[in-house]
Amino acid sequence: MVKQVRNQVENPRFSVSIKIRIHHDLTRTIDLCQKAEATGVSWITVHGRTVEERHQPVHYDAIKMIKESVSIPVVANGDIRNLKEAENVWQMTGTDGVMVARGLLENPAMFAGYEETPLKCIWDWVNIALELGTPFMCFHQHLMYMMEKITSRQEKRVFNALSSTSAVLDYLTDN
Repeated sequence: MVKQVRNQVENPRFSVSIKIRIHHDLTRTIDLCQKAEATGVSWITVHGRTVEERHQPVHYDAIKMIKESVSIPVVANGDIRNLKEAENVWQMTGTDGVMVARGLLENPAMFAGYEETPLKCIWDWVNIALELGTPFMCFHQHLMYMMEKITSRQEKRVFNALSSTSAVLDYLTDN
């Protein structure tokens, strides 16, 4: 697939990346990464769990071994919830960077050094979502993530039950 993409794009500076999960047999994962590198992948993002390990600890040691087995950039992914964890994972794995998913959904201002989502960030999202016509489910879901650490259990129950943009706006204005 990588070769096909490379053959279709004339710009040699066009980057092609892949994101993978580790395999139970780490040698198979390393082999896959080396083959991907040989076909022209620009960088690899490695999620440090197998498909079955949904909430198990991340195998950062495996990511480090993968990084040591290829010469292209490797990005570490998995269970990074704040800036300190991002720095620790980066140091621990020796990778070229980190990829954050749920941690940034919960706190889009993480890389600006905030421990929890600032209210300005929440209102920025509201304004962007309204301007772009973001579907309600997406709009609401992102707000639920952002407000996770700054709302009580009771507030979450009330907010999660809201079913319209106007109800969400009223809630945010009143609280």
